[in-house]
Amino acid sequence: MSMSEKFQQLVKEYHVFYEVLPYHVLIEEGHGSPHATKRIIQAGFDVDVHGISNKKELELPPPGEYALGYGQLEKIADTVSHDASECFIEVIPFPEAVFSEAREQFRPEARVRIRISHRRGIDQPVGVPEEHALEEVEKQLQGLGIRRR
Repeated sequence: MSMSEKFQQLVKEYHVFYEVLPYHVLIEEGHGSPHATKRIIQAGFDVDVHGISNKKELELPPPGEYALGYGQLEKIADTVSHDASECFIEVIPFPEAVFSEAREQFRPEARVRIRISHRRGIDQPVGVPEEHALEEVEKQLQGLGIRRR
C-alpha cells in the first residue's frame, strides 16, 4: 500500500475535516509611553485539520499515523509555498495533545494546524497573497478527500 493510499485510509477512518480560522496578532505601539495603544489585526489564516477518533477514551493517535498525516500536510505547505513566495506557511503539530469539542460529541480528536501569514511587516493586515495561498491549501486538502467543516 502506497503512502498516498495509507493517507486516504486515515482520512476515512478518522473522518478528517478542516476549518479555516483567522490568525490574529496583537500590535502594541508606543510601548512604555503614556500614549501606548494596542490593536489586533488579522495577519493570516489558521487551517486546522482535525481527525476524530471512533473511541470514547481520550487517547493519542498512534505516532506513526499522526506522523503520516503531518508529513502529508507538510507536503501541501511546501507545494503552496513555492507559488506563494510572499507568504509564510508553516505546519504546527500537536502530537501529544488530545482535543475534544461539543460539536463532535466530545469524541477525542487530533489536530494539525497550517498557518498562513505574510512576510511583510507584522503590523500589516492579511491581503490577496494570503487569500490565494489559502485557496490553494484548501484545493490541495479537498483533492485528498478532506472536507471543510
